[in-house]
Amino acid sequence: PRPPPPTPPPPPSPPPPTPPPPSPPPPTPPPPSPPPPTPPPPDVTTEDFELGAHLLLSRETCQKVPDVPIEVSDLGDGVIVTATVTSDIAASTRMRLFVNEMDEGTTFGVSNGDKVQVEVCTPASYGAEEVFTLHYGNHDDSVTEQSHD
Repeated sequence: PRPPPPTPPPPPSPPPPTPPPPSPPPPTPPPPSPPPPTPPPPDVTTEDFELGAHLLLSRETCQKVPDVPIEVSDLGDGVIVTATVTSDIAASTRMRLFVNEMDEGTTFGVSNGDKVQVEVCTPASYGAEEVFTLHYGNHDDSVTEQSHD
């Protein structure tokens, strides 16, 4: 009997599949554009002003200070700042802000050319003292008023 024919060697195994070429990286987004330059802050510098130092008024009397209205100036173009009048006595209602001869309460937006005065009033009691402060832009000034008979 013949020996069985030799087993043929196994066919060479196929080479491993070649990996696909690496895919190109996704396109890089363009760098973000730099933020626009910050505009300079509005110019809220104002010309200094004086209300006057001390007023002696009869009881229950009102007076506008200063005698000649303060003209708002030196602000940047088109800049509006808040003008506020306050008292050192909490909840006092004895002051009003007048802008261009109009009673605007105690807070109002003013701009170059506006004319500002503060009306201060004395209470019914004798010897009462109150300090009123006008503030707008980067300045403020106070006036002290006192009531007498």
